Amino acid sequence: MHDTAHPARRRGVVKPDGLDPGVRFQRESALLDRALLLLEHGPVTTERLASTALGITGGPRAVTQTLVRTLLRDEPRAGYGRDGLWRLRRPAAAPALGFDRLRFAVVDVETTGTAGRDGHIIEIAIITVDGRNIVDAYSTLVDPGVAVSPWITRLTGIRNAMIRGAPRFADVADEVRRRLRGRVFVAHNAGYDWSFLREELRRIGARVPRGPRLCTVQLTRRLHPGLARRGLDAVAAYYGVEIEERHRARGDAVATARLLLRMLADAERRGWSDWEALDDALKVVRRRGKKTTTGGVDRADR
Repeated sequence: MHDTAHPARRRGVVKPDGLDPGVRFQRESALLDRALLLLEHGPVTTERLASTALGITGGPRAVTQTLVRTLLRDEPRAGYGRDGLWRLRRPAAAPALGFDRLRFAVVDVETTGTAGRDGHIIEIAIITVDGRNIVDAYSTLVDPGVAVSPWITRLTGIRNAMIRGAPRFADVADEVRRRLRGRVFVAHNAGYDWSFLREELRRIGARVPRGPRLCTVQLTRRLHPGLARRGLDAVAAYYGVEIEERHRARGDAVATARLLLRMLADAERRGWSDWEALDDALKVVRRRGKKTTTGGVDRADR
């Protein structure tokens, strides 16, 4: 099942010319992940990066520098300063990018229910949001190559007969990457959708996603800390957004996209009117609630 929504009018949407924060795809690298995790704690020397990420201590300094530079050369977030330290850096244009100039990909996946290597996507939807407009929608069932459990069928309505003959993830991977590339990845409990997507790409040997994510569960926590429940049903009810097909990828993704636009308007009223300000505002809830943004699934937030 492939479908495309009627594009909304694009008046007032300014193309960000590739300067905005957005998902990119790179070869998976545990060494690079280790280096970036170290840099998140602050500037470090080449020697410490070599020791922590590469397991190299001692040896000629020139060789160590070459190895670290090779590891980080394709990573735009890592920069080497005149002070001889490596650090993470923001895109120079990020502070100027208000929500009118940002591009989002709002994602929802339905899955076999088990996170990690044994989990599979059975349906995916990607809603394209440019500035303040929902401009496109894509959704497809996916044949996971394994049976869908009765519990998942009861939850989603997706039966084994429906996915039989649907494309495999490898068949839609290029389209998925095209729709995510250069956009901020958005989902309700984003860690769940991100982890399944990453695992599917890893499974077929494709480049894995890196880049900014916006979790509407976290955004709800920050905007409405007194809200008792943060599942999609509760947040949609709070904003008066109807979910046409609950626990189907397209229905949930469209609802999340509509919630995103309402939440961004609320964020602007708080003074968080560009990507940098919003990202900084969310750091508080990220530190408090990391368990809801990992691959470990808390379906109560979905």
